Amino acid sequence: MTFQTPSIWFLWLLILVPMIAVWLITKKKRHGIVYSTAVDLALLPKTLRSKTLWIPPCIALIGLSILIICIARPQKVFERTQQHADGVAIEMVIDRSSSMNAHDFTIDGVQVDRLTAVKIVAGDFIEGMGSLDGRSGDLIGLVTFAGFADSNCPMTFDHSYLVSDVLSSINIVNERSEDGTAIGDALALAVERLSSLNEKVENDSGNSIQSKVIILLTDGENNQGDIDPLTAADMAAAMDITVYTIGAGTNGWAPFPSQDLFGRTVMRNQPVVIDEETLQSIAEITDGKYFRATDTDSLKEIYAIIDEMERSEITQRTYVNHVDMAVKSTVFAGMTIPPLLLIGLLCMMTSVLLSETIYKVLD
Repeated sequence: MTFQTPSIWFLWLLILVPMIAVWLITKKKRHGIVYSTAVDLALLPKTLRSKTLWIPPCIALIGLSILIICIARPQKVFERTQQHADGVAIEMVIDRSSSMNAHDFTIDGVQVDRLTAVKIVAGDFIEGMGSLDGRSGDLIGLVTFAGFADSNCPMTFDHSYLVSDVLSSINIVNERSEDGTAIGDALALAVERLSSLNEKVENDSGNSIQSKVIILLTDGENNQGDIDPLTAADMAAAMDITVYTIGAGTNGWAPFPSQDLFGRTVMRNQPVVIDEETLQSIAEITDGKYFRATDTDSLKEIYAIIDEMERSEITQRTYVNHVDMAVKSTVFAGMTIPPLLLIGLLCMMTSVLLSETIYKVLD
């Protein structure tokens, strides 16, 4: 508890309380009634009233002390810190075409397909792991594509759900009718998801979008869909959306699992092509950057670079609320205590009432 300045100087009046107490005691000793008797009054039995004559003046002094404290304006200070984040809205766009089944990435020394490595590293990018701090203050959504583009998860702050339930469940297409690489359609879908976010975010959380970002990862070239990748890039630039493109995997030949004559799984090299020229053009049009990931370590480094380039700016504001304890009840040890001013007035009124009734003294 604190006191308001300059009202705190009224606390000096508390010095008067012991002075008044001394004066009352001295006054009581000076006053008496003159009468003639042969009886020693000290030998007479004392009543409860005579033993408690000190109660009214004591209650009055307590009430006076409380009223002086009230004049000094006691206050209880509540501080509340609020974080305000101008966050980043990120749409993850991940290729899941059959070419992502190439086993040219490793996780913990074990050779894995490209999509498995991407899911692990992208999950670390979202939630934080190792050199990646995580994107706790950002809205993140997920779009995947093969022959068609799909919105797998809308923009969300629930990153645990996004990583554990959505991202982990993505699989490489296994039907020829769904296969292909529709880069343009996927990029256009991500742009559409990001284009109308500002108003929604401000209404829901009070924050604002600092920047809108698409991280597009593919290991092939556009061969499906209705929208040309560069047209989709122009759409992103018009919406002030930055696109970072990642070309994943080796270029030329990559090992793919296949069955031999005895039904055993063996690795055979197959030709793969990454359209790096188109990916570089998409990044240039949107003021983004193109990255090349040939293994798991380089993929982690790429996400770390993007993580640093697109950080949320978080500011803290502290709000201070002053409660005047003189006129405000409070809760202490589970009990509601009345305002100090009311307690002081009740003490004074009780003292006067007792002095004029039970403890009335004749002058």
